[in-house]
Amino acid sequence: MRILAGEARGRVLHSPTGRVTRPTDSRSREALFNILGERVVSARILDLYAGTGAIGLEALSRGAESCVFVDQNIAAANAIRANIKMCSWQENAQVWQTSVKSALHRMQDQVGQFEIIFADPPFTDARILEELERRVDTLSALLHNVGELSAEGSSALLVVQHHFKAKVDLSPQFVLQKSRRAGESLLSFFEVSPEVS
Repeated sequence: MRILAGEARGRVLHSPTGRVTRPTDSRSREALFNILGERVVSARILDLYAGTGAIGLEALSRGAESCVFVDQNIAAANAIRANIKMCSWQENAQVWQTSVKSALHRMQDQVGQFEIIFADPPFTDARILEELERRVDTLSALLHNVGELSAEGSSALLVVQHHFKAKVDLSPQFVLQKSRRAGESLLSFFEVSPEVS
C-alpha cells in the first residue's frame, strides 16, 4: 500500500501481517480525499480505528497540520509508528494504542481539537459500529467550530467508512451531507447540526 499524493507520494506503508487490519483501499482513499479537497490542508485530524494509519498518513502527506491515530492493536500501532518515522512526521503525529472508547473518554474535555474526524470501524462486527454511534456526541464536542462555518464556508467533518449495506444511525447532533460508495465501502460525511452551539 502506498501514499497516493502529496509530500510522501509513492511511499510504501508498513502493514501488520495477517488479518489484524482491513486497510482502506486506494479507491476509497482517493474518493475520500477528492471530496475533502483543500479542507485537509492545515487540518487537525483524528483517525479512529486507524489500522495501518493510511488515512491519517495520507492527510499528513496532503498538508494536514497533525493527526492523532487511535487503534488498540499493538501490531497496528507499531506499524503506524514505523510509517510516521519513515516519513519524519514525529512532531505532527501521535499514536494512541487504546480502544476508541478509552480514547474518547480521555478526550472528553478537549473541546474543538479537530477539523476532521475519520472513523473506520471493522466491518465484521456490527457491535463496534453501534458502540461508535452511542459515543458520537463526544465527537461533536471534539470538532472545531461546532455549529458555525469556517472562513472557507465549511464546518468540521465526521467521516464514517462502513459497509455499504450497513446503516449509520447517529444522534441529531450530526447531519449527513453526502455519501460516496467505493467498492464494498460507503463513505458518509457528517457535519455538526447548526442547532448545536
